[in-house]
Amino acid sequence: MPWTEIALLVPDSLKDAVSGELSDLGAAGLWEDDETASGHARLIAYFETPPELEVLRSALSPLFQREGLDLPELQPASLKDQDWGEQWKKHWSSFPLGRRFFVIPSWSDSTCPADRDPIYLDPGQAFGTGTHETTQLTLEAMEVWMEPRKVVLDLGTGSGILAIAAKLLDARSVHGCDTDPVAISVAHENLERNDQSVGLMCGSIDAVGSKSVGFLLCNLTADTISELLPDIQRAMRPQAIAVFSGILTSQSRDIRQKAGPLGLTVLQERVRGDWCALVMRNNGP
Repeated sequence: MPWTEIALLVPDSLKDAVSGELSDLGAAGLWEDDETASGHARLIAYFETPPELEVLRSALSPLFQREGLDLPELQPASLKDQDWGEQWKKHWSSFPLGRRFFVIPSWSDSTCPADRDPIYLDPGQAFGTGTHETTQLTLEAMEVWMEPRKVVLDLGTGSGILAIAAKLLDARSVHGCDTDPVAISVAHENLERNDQSVGLMCGSIDAVGSKSVGFLLCNLTADTISELLPDIQRAMRPQAIAVFSGILTSQSRDIRQKAGPLGLTVLQERVRGDWCALVMRNNGP
């Protein structure tokens, strides 16, 4: 089945907001083309099911209108399945991530620096290459706040990159779940590449035992996080810590307001561009 590619030219000031909106609209992957005019980025979104252009226009137009701009032309194109993977291999190279990791594509012959731990990765059709601000914020918060020997849950594990990092940070055990069976398959392959053992489950937080998680990673969307907050708090042990990412800075207040009555208190807010990650402690029962 062919994929649909939607490209548009976006000012740097709107890049993060437009990327988040496209993800919410069902984009299975996003790419930023650096070869653009100064101050702009050419964003390319990949959809497994062809999106309705009018739906995209209706959702994206308000973002541009707030900046006094017209919505740029949406440029659709058809993309064969095999070309999807080639896009990653063509554009994606090894890079440092956080304080101590170095991400290496599975097809690369790059050497990991001596002062970093390698994470060998092939994202396939799952979210989580380490290049997006939301993944970076989550991992950086984990490096600061996760104590060794914790039971970790990676909610919405995607490619498994955060689960792998948690194991390398000396978690006692790591469990990853995702509602997408393709993501679970991709995560399993990446865990094998890194010789790491993580319990994977195709499902969500409702299948996780109460008061069983010592440290929780949740890089999803603000709407999904809001919906799952009560079950997330239920699954967390008293004084457990959670890192919530995939949140636009404009959505932070709403998440805080919904988390507070559940006993989740904010320890830190980390910001990069238009995105933020909220580190919270479970002070509830």
